[in-house]
Amino acid sequence: MEGLLERTVSFAYDYKVMCRSCTGTSPLASSDYYQEINEAHIDCAHCGGDIHFGPAVFTLRDAEDPALDDRWLGSAAWYHTSTDGEWPNGTRTMPTEPDSPIARLLSPAGLQRARERYETQALHLGTYEAAIESMLRRMRNQADGGSQFYLYRVRLRDGLNVEAGWRDENHAEAAQITHRALGDVDAIRYLNVHESPGSISLAVRRGAIEATQRVALPLTAPGQSALAVRADVASLRARVEHMEIHRPATLDQVDQLRAETARRRGTAFTRSPSPEQYALLEKIDEVLEDACLPDASRPVKSAFTGALKAWRRAQHPDVDDAAYVQRFAALAATLQDPDATFRALSSQPIQELRPCQP
Repeated sequence: MEGLLERTVSFAYDYKVMCRSCTGTSPLASSDYYQEINEAHIDCAHCGGDIHFGPAVFTLRDAEDPALDDRWLGSAAWYHTSTDGEWPNGTRTMPTEPDSPIARLLSPAGLQRARERYETQALHLGTYEAAIESMLRRMRNQADGGSQFYLYRVRLRDGLNVEAGWRDENHAEAAQITHRALGDVDAIRYLNVHESPGSISLAVRRGAIEATQRVALPLTAPGQSALAVRADVASLRARVEHMEIHRPATLDQVDQLRAETARRRGTAFTRSPSPEQYALLEKIDEVLEDACLPDASRPVKSAFTGALKAWRRAQHPDVDDAAYVQRFAALAATLQDPDATFRALSSQPIQELRPCQP
C-alpha cells in the first residue's frame, strides 16, 4: 500500500495527565508512573493541586497530533492486531453455551442484548504502538497467551464522514461503541487510555476500511540478541536451582496450605520461591528486558514480560528457558525494530475490501 504515511514509532513515550481542579495538563514520566511515586500522586504544573495519576486522568500526549486532521487521517497507515486471520471479514460471535459464565449470570433477554452489543461493535484501529500493546494486554489478561496473533496495516477509504474532535474513552462511549451508536458517521476518534495511553485511536465501520496487509507475529527467529542473553539466563537459573537443593525441607505456613489444597484437588504442588530466589527470577526478567527491549519504557517492558509469561504458561508441554528466550527475543523485535515489520508488511499481498455496510 504505497503512499500511506507512517508515524515515527516509539515505545519510550511518557504521559500527560489532567488536573481535575483546573483541567490543566501536566507531564508524567513513564518511570514515575511505573514506580507510582508518592503513592501515585504528583502536583499539577498549573495550579499546584494534587493529581492522583492513572488511566482515568490520562490525556492527549500531543495536542498537535496529525490524526486530529481529517485530511491526514485518511492518508495514514492504521494498525490492528487480532487472533482472527480473516479480520475484518471474520465473524464476531459471542460464546453463549448454557454453562458459560455469562449465560449463568444473565437472563435470556439480557443475554440476547449482550450478544447483540458484542456482535455489532465497531472495529478499532490505532497507532502501531497501540496495536502491539493491545496484543500484549490480550495475552496477559484475556487467555490469549498461547494464541497466534496477526498484525494488520489498514488503509481507509477516501471521503469518510468522521466525527469532529475526539472522545475521551473514560467519559464517553468509544471503546465498546456499536455500529448503531456511530449514527451518521463512518468513524470516531477517541483517546486511548489503555494501549499507548494518550494516543488517538479510531472506531470505524467495516465499510470505512479499503484494504489491509497482514503478517503473523512474531515475524522470524531472533538474531544474536537471543544467543547473547541465553547464557546469562542459564547462569541465573542455575543459582535458583542450587538454592532449591539446599533449602530446608520444612514448608512455611502459606506453602503448607497450598500443599494441602493441591492434595485435595489431586494437582501437583510446586513450592513457592524463597525471597532470594524471587530476586534472581526478577533479575532474569530484567536481563531479558534490557537485552531485547533496550529502548522501551519500564511500563512497556513490564507489560511485555507479563505477556510472554502468559505465553509460557500456555505451552504444553512446558518449554525450557532456551525456548522462552527465543520467543521473547523474536516477539521483542516487533517493538525494537518496527521498520523490519513495515518491510515485511510491504511484501504481503494487498487485500481489497468491497464497500459494504455497516
